Amino acid sequence: MSETRLASLAALAVVIHTLEGMIPMPFPWMRLGLANIVTLVVLALSGLGSALMVTVVRVVVGSLIAGQLLGPGFFLALAGGTAATVGMGLLHRVAGGGLSLVGVSLAGAFLHNAAQLAVAGLVYTRHAGVFYLLPVLMGLALPTGLVTGWLAERVVRRMKDDGESVNG
Repeated sequence: MSETRLASLAALAVVIHTLEGMIPMPFPWMRLGLANIVTLVVLALSGLGSALMVTVVRVVVGSLIAGQLLGPGFFLALAGGTAATVGMGLLHRVAGGGLSLVGVSLAGAFLHNAAQLAVAGLVYTRHAGVFYLLPVLMGLALPTGLVTGWLAERVVRRMKDDGESVNG
């Protein structure tokens, strides 16, 4: 994947992340994770390093735009996004073609929530009670991970049909 294409996809992830932050949710800390579609697409087409770059750029620039750079939300997003991307990348590499992007996305959604709870519990609240949220968050991760993975698979298939390659 060219540097220009990668930069364009990172910018798209920032836009989606920023717009998604404006959508009212039933819980203030909940997001649909639609920007992760871009991360999954980059992971599938270009690998873990590029996907991790997209995640870090998305979190840093998105937090800067929202005026939350270096605040608690920034560190929660960075921990969740990094854990999810690294976990998805390793799983994608180990499973090869044996696991769809839906499965990879589900794992990423769970890892994202687990990492955020770990940071919240160990750094911010310093109370194990925060982990009582784990079942709720995992329940919310299931539908969002399914939809994100399904959409990413469609985008990857379309890009490959249109001639996208790892080098293109």
